[in-house]
Amino acid sequence: MNRNLIILVIGVLALSCRKKEVQLTQTTPLPVVEQDGAKITFANDPHTLSFFEVDTVRTENLAGTFEAPASVAVTIEVPTSPGGRGTVLFDNPDLGSTYSAFLQHLINIRTNRLNLERVQDLSQHGAATGKEVLDAETQLANEEAAITEQEAKLRIAGLDPEALKKPVREEAWLLCEVPESQVQQLKVGTPCRVQFTAYPSEAVMARVSGMGAEVDNVTRLVKARVSLPNHASKFQVGMFATVAFDMKSGNALSVPVRAIVNVQGKDFAFVATAPNVFERREVLLGQQVNDKAIVLHGLNAGDRVATKGAMELKGISFGY
Repeated sequence: MNRNLIILVIGVLALSCRKKEVQLTQTTPLPVVEQDGAKITFANDPHTLSFFEVDTVRTENLAGTFEAPASVAVTIEVPTSPGGRGTVLFDNPDLGSTYSAFLQHLINIRTNRLNLERVQDLSQHGAATGKEVLDAETQLANEEAAITEQEAKLRIAGLDPEALKKPVREEAWLLCEVPESQVQQLKVGTPCRVQFTAYPSEAVMARVSGMGAEVDNVTRLVKARVSLPNHASKFQVGMFATVAFDMKSGNALSVPVRAIVNVQGKDFAFVATAPNVFERREVLLGQQVNDKAIVLHGLNAGDRVATKGAMELKGISFGY
């Protein structure tokens, strides 16, 4: 077979292969993308579906570390003179206003309580009427009811109203959010490690000083408060940090790491709700243990997630 004939045969074979590829492309329907990319439906084509592999989210005995982004929400400076009040700074102006109202109600309560005692004493000696006593009792009751609202706002934000009444230590309070499923492992005194963005070479050991009074209805996250000594005002309001908690659980959900894709700082997995249907789920992960990642939120035991083909699903879902 001469050289020209060989070239001709190769050209015919290449053209034949190209025609088959074109025919395959034309006869294979494109996936249907719905809900802004959150749902992807493929045709029931065995050839296409064989490209994907799934694995099951399981409950396993795993231990790891959960890292939560945090920021300094409050700094406290001790009073400079005996009997003085420390200076409290907030990174949130609304919380600052709530705290100011809280302090004002404390002052009003003390004033109204003294006034009630005075009026009651006058009444016992016939120098004040029953109506004056009732008015004084009403004013005190109104102030006590009003301060309850301010206390609730501070507690929901993860702060401690009692400690704010008369701060006596130089401290920085960091706030972070932890999944509802991990709250049972956190309590006052639980140790943690804090890494500040401003001090990347330093790791500060700290402890949980309190938990928020509310679970977010959407994210299912709870605020955790971490307190640190703050000598010489080293930590300032608004500073960013990462708080690491050691989580040990004999009932932890895990997922293969290759099932996770990351987009703009968020982690996602694609759950196979049918052989040809994948739904995108945002997930919150704990520590990676070998080839598994602890799932803190977003998936349930028994969910089947795409492992092989996850990156292709990412491209289809997010459009790149």
